[in-house]
Amino acid sequence: MKHYNLKLFLISLVLGTGIFFTSCKGKSDKSDNETTVTAPVDTPTTAADAPVVIAADDSLKTGVKDATKDFPGVKADVNNGEITLTGQVERSRLPTLMQSLQSLRPKKINNNLTIK
Repeated sequence: MKHYNLKLFLISLVLGTGIFFTSCKGKSDKSDNETTVTAPVDTPTTAADAPVVIAADDSLKTGVKDATKDFPGVKADVNNGEITLTGQVERSRLPTLMQSLQSLRPKKINNNLTIK
């Protein structure tokens, strides 16, 4: 019984010491309370947003003609950078048409299409 208590005491002592040393790590040389202040750096702001480029009517007309050639029921008119769509189009093909027209960068697209 005496040896059993001694072994139990030594095992407890070893476990307690191991837990103590693994949980108590040394503090770093710099204290956490100290804060370092750095001077703000002056950086010139030269980057400006580029203006939106609106296509001219002539180039817009040729682009609209190319974009709508695959859509036989669609008629497109260009006036002052605005595209006006009239006619009929299938719902599944409308996103394709709108994306191709938006890539031409018009001021506005007036969608007066009838969806089949």
